Amino acid sequence: MRAVVVGAVPEPGQAAFYSGLLDSADLVVGADAGAAFCLSLGHVPHVAVGDFDSCGPEARALLEDAGVPLEVHPRDKDASDLDLAVATATSRGADEIVVTAAFRGRPDHTLAAFGSLSRCLAPRVEAHEPDWRAWSLAADVRGSSSIEVRVGAVVSLLSPGGAAGVSSRGLRYPLRETRLEPLASLGLSNVATESAPWVEVLGGDLIVLAPRR
Repeated sequence: MRAVVVGAVPEPGQAAFYSGLLDSADLVVGADAGAAFCLSLGHVPHVAVGDFDSCGPEARALLEDAGVPLEVHPRDKDASDLDLAVATATSRGADEIVVTAAFRGRPDHTLAAFGSLSRCLAPRVEAHEPDWRAWSLAADVRGSSSIEVRVGAVVSLLSPGGAAGVSSRGLRYPLRETRLEPLASLGLSNVATESAPWVEVLGGDLIVLAPRR
């Protein structure tokens, strides 16, 4: 089952892109104000999750009027709304999770959003935004993947927490069981020589970023 988890910081002027993602979903989970954003696109999310501090009472009332189930959490908590929304998607049986509208604005929130990808236990986890796409690899649940890019695209491999045994094929500068330190620049700005490069990580976690086709 494919779930799309929608954050609260979409790129302006990209309604068609986000609507297309929601059309492809079997399950739509709105993280706090992300649920209201779904409604603004004409899509009713299957569930809204968060403390609803950024949603506002009017938007929350619209969600309730639309019959959207609300999973309400206290403001004083140890997880972000996005973390909670991803966990909800996983608990409902999603084996493919796409996170969107969650990677702009405050840099601390953006870094934490990439952390949400890395911690997710679903077999396939990606981020989709209008200009770029990212794949999350983690040695214990999804240690390798091919990625879909155009030949010549710039591909970067970054590890939020450090990674061991990173290998790749189909990139100009292949890696062979290389260690990447946390957020090290060693994996930056590689170039795809094939349309489906392959990346593997044997220990730790990895984020692979590339422009959209």
